[in-house]
Amino acid sequence: MTFKLYLLLMALSYLRVFELFAPELAPLRPMLLLMLIVLGLSIADLKKQGGSALSKQHQRLMWGIIGMVFLSSLLAAGFGDAIGSLIAFLPTPMLFFISGMNLTSMERVKRLTATILGCLAILGIMSVACYHTGFMVDTLTMKENGTGPDSGFAAVIESNDIPALDTSGRYLWRIRSVGFLGDPNDYAQTMVCFLPLLLTFWQPGHALRNLLLIAPTVSLLLYTIYLTRSRGALLGLSSLFFLTVRKKLGNVLTAGLVVGIFVGAMALNFTGGRAVSSKDESAGGRIEAWAQGLNMLTYHPVAGVGYHRFSDHHTHTAHNTLVVCFGELGLLGYWVWLGLVLMVFTQLSRAADAALPGTDEQLWATRAKMSFIGFFVCSMFLSRAFEPQLFILLVISIGIWNAVCKQLQGTPQGVALAATLPWRSRTFFWAIGTILFFYVLVNVNNILLGR
Repeated sequence: MTFKLYLLLMALSYLRVFELFAPELAPLRPMLLLMLIVLGLSIADLKKQGGSALSKQHQRLMWGIIGMVFLSSLLAAGFGDAIGSLIAFLPTPMLFFISGMNLTSMERVKRLTATILGCLAILGIMSVACYHTGFMVDTLTMKENGTGPDSGFAAVIESNDIPALDTSGRYLWRIRSVGFLGDPNDYAQTMVCFLPLLLTFWQPGHALRNLLLIAPTVSLLLYTIYLTRSRGALLGLSSLFFLTVRKKLGNVLTAGLVVGIFVGAMALNFTGGRAVSSKDESAGGRIEAWAQGLNMLTYHPVAGVGYHRFSDHHTHTAHNTLVVCFGELGLLGYWVWLGLVLMVFTQLSRAADAALPGTDEQLWATRAKMSFIGFFVCSMFLSRAFEPQLFILLVISIGIWNAVCKQLQGTPQGVALAATLPWRSRTFFWAIGTILFFYVLVNVNNILLGR
């Protein structure tokens, strides 16, 4: 009962049924009520499930992030704003803790993933229908200035607009969804992230199932990603392709093939005519935002400028998950946040190496590692350090790691995999190294542009 309600909560988090079809229920906060019910039931079932998939380290780091969200806002704007920031952020860690209490087996991880993939397929169908028929065009599209000769005119959405029929070049139509997938880049990033996990359901010897269910879903997600016109998603897909074929072709040949595919995708208008270059206005603006993020860290080194306050100090968001994190939470918050990310990725990598060959646990750990990399490649162009997408990926990865620990329970490999990780000094060096990377990148860009 509890797990079924949990799956319902996750499905509604993606589909946003109340937001789309019953906005009048918003004052009743139905999603918050459901989340609290699932939280209470999950706590009650915790002993029966053998405990949470989250280790004490995971929980402490998550509480550390919560604390830094509060502290950064407190120092930036006072107690009242700190409470408001905490209330705004809490649903995401609540989802993280609830998921940890429910993803206590490999079978449960599979069922959650299948549920999310089903939701993404439904959202994809809605978005494609929007693009080709004008269905909910004001909700499911973002209308930007295009690359044609008439671009730059006011992008006023009309009720009879059909994006697929607009060949004027005046507008760039980008499909999106709702809720935390309401930005085309977020929408594309989530689909890129779940593509490797979708392919775990491809089963040799089940040709009919693969042909009628898995292949069409893969095609749908790829076409939906294409219609988002996301440059970050194109880089994310390129990274997934590289990871998939490099063992067969070698790094050099695979890299050349990836470059060729990337150039071909640009020629096929994957990004809607927008370049991927520091001289492009949008890309140049992102590098400028990274420079401002470094300035924020310089003047507010300990706790940053405050949770969700990057745009108070710059005209645009950072367009980079790492920059927005150290800009808003400072070095201390960045250290804790990065500690959780690196810990989960390390555990997932070790789980992929340690799992028994040929088992579901090994396959899922390997594919989830690809999802992790694809997600963070996209994150280099998105400011999503504190959004649900990241923490859902983290807890799915933790669930897989926990399943491998159970598979190897009682063995030396299992003991080593479940051992506490020394994260503090390693994370500190990664934090300093990534900050220096952005510092060098910004300054090299300034030199190239003659600034």
